[in-house]
Amino acid sequence: MPLGTIHAIFEKSNNHYTWKKVTTTVHNIIVGKLWIDQSGEIDIVNHTTGDRCHLKFAPYSYFSRDVARKVTGVVMDKAGKAHYVLSGTWDEKMEFSRVMQSSRGGENGTEGKQKTVYQTLKARELWKRNPLP
Repeated sequence: MPLGTIHAIFEKSNNHYTWKKVTTTVHNIIVGKLWIDQSGEIDIVNHTTGDRCHLKFAPYSYFSRDVARKVTGVVMDKAGKAHYVLSGTWDEKMEFSRVMQSSRGGENGTEGKQKTVYQTLKARELWKRNPLP
């Protein structure tokens, strides 16, 4: 479980970003094939503009139908209005979709919170892993 905050400052734009790492779990240290997993939530904050990105790294579950290494997120402005939805995996590729409209759903969210439903445009690739040589 990592501690501390990471800072990234870009000199040309003077944008200052901060975030904290998610938990990295190493499996099968003693016996079996070694593999790692990332899990938890990250808030990436641009202190220059007030924009923020909230990412959720889903932990691996043998019983889940979800894609392994799944990451989802939302990019919001300083007023909390969502502009982009992010989805993909932390080791293959990520895509983004521009939010056209958002609305509060029913009581489907975690811990009794209302789940927000986003209407988006077609997803576009943000980055993709290059194949190994």
